[in-house]
Amino acid sequence: MKTTDDITEPRVEKHPERPKYRATLGGLVAVALLGAAIYFILRSRVAEAGTLVRATEQSAIPIVSVVHPKRGAPTSEIVLPGGVQAFVDAPIYARTNGYLKKWHFDIGARVKQGELLAEIETPEVDQQLEQARSELETAKANLGLAMTTADRWKKLLEEDSVSKQETDQAVSNLQAQKATVNSNAANVHRLEELRSFEKVYAPFDGIITARNTDVGALINAGAATTPGKELFHLAAIHTLRVYVSVPEVYSRAAIPGATATLTLDEFPGQVFRGTLARNANSIDPFPARF
Repeated sequence: MKTTDDITEPRVEKHPERPKYRATLGGLVAVALLGAAIYFILRSRVAEAGTLVRATEQSAIPIVSVVHPKRGAPTSEIVLPGGVQAFVDAPIYARTNGYLKKWHFDIGARVKQGELLAEIETPEVDQQLEQARSELETAKANLGLAMTTADRWKKLLEEDSVSKQETDQAVSNLQAQKATVNSNAANVHRLEELRSFEKVYAPFDGIITARNTDVGALINAGAATTPGKELFHLAAIHTLRVYVSVPEVYSRAAIPGATATLTLDEFPGQVFRGTLARNANSIDPFPARF
């Protein structure tokens, strides 16, 4: 028999841990949010730090400005007139007498050193050379005879067949004949040299600026006998010389190695550059007026 005390009410299950679970979940979310916030904050700071480091490194790189040198204006400049001459300028004279047989180059021709400019006929020199050669042969013959005579007299002297004086005369005649042969040989050599001057050659590379002779003209050796009668005039213009008279006040600036510019009326608008090679180291008592 059941009593009223045995009647039980329906069991209701209670979960006392659910609120605690929810609190734990909320705390984890909060921690996660806090961690995410801290992460983003740290990341931004690291990024800013990296940017700062890069900016610092870039700022630490030295900046170099490249400047190309340019010729500046001279501190002082003086314009002076000057005379232009060829580097080498020489008259060509004949070294032997005769008649001009042929010339090979005219005015304005460019010639090389050693090229044949003209040929001269020298009939008188040719005859003198033939005569000198004949005299040389005669002297050589006399020398041979004198040598034989001297040897013979020396042997006779050993046998006491001749006197010492006669032997000395024979030996002296031998020495005289040797001197005669040497003299005649030198004369032949001199005339051969004169005949070699029949051909006139260019002494250096240059341009023929004057021709003062023609075929058949009488040619005299040297310049003293016929002043101004040069055969040719030769100028080397591969390099030019410029002579300038510098006022005394600027003389200290005229030092070898100084640069200078040259302008010519024949070449308007063009500027030629040169170097001061040397100065005269002297004062002109009659300077030109500029």
